[in-house]
Amino acid sequence: MRSDPLSKRRRSEVMARIRSRGNRSTELELAKLLRRERITGWRRKSALFGRPDFVFPAIKLAVFVDGEFWHGHPRRGRLPKTHRAYWRAKINRNRSRDRRVNRALRQLGWRVLRIWEHQLAPKFHLRTVARLCAALKPGGR
Repeated sequence: MRSDPLSKRRRSEVMARIRSRGNRSTELELAKLLRRERITGWRRKSALFGRPDFVFPAIKLAVFVDGEFWHGHPRRGRLPKTHRAYWRAKINRNRSRDRRVNRALRQLGWRVLRIWEHQLAPKFHLRTVARLCAALKPGGR
């Protein structure tokens, strides 16, 4: 018995229209960290290709915060117990898109920094801030 009142096709259409912005465990957490560390020069909601979570336009640095599940972290990303083939394919497409976005932004002269969601946990703050500061230096990465 199916408990969802929508057909599979209709549910898929509805879910496809949902766009994540302002996720507390990722983007908003990084924004808090940037403010706390007094790191300036960043903007959110950029129209730049790939829709980076943060951009530092003056130094052409695009920052993405990737969730372990959606972007397929090798150890922390867990597939659901049901529909594993679907989710494996979906996450592989996401990872492929991430690589295409990185490549395209670099061809446009941007540097790309990807931060995993778990790297925003307090125990990783020092390491994450150090990576950010290194990337913010001229020619940094």
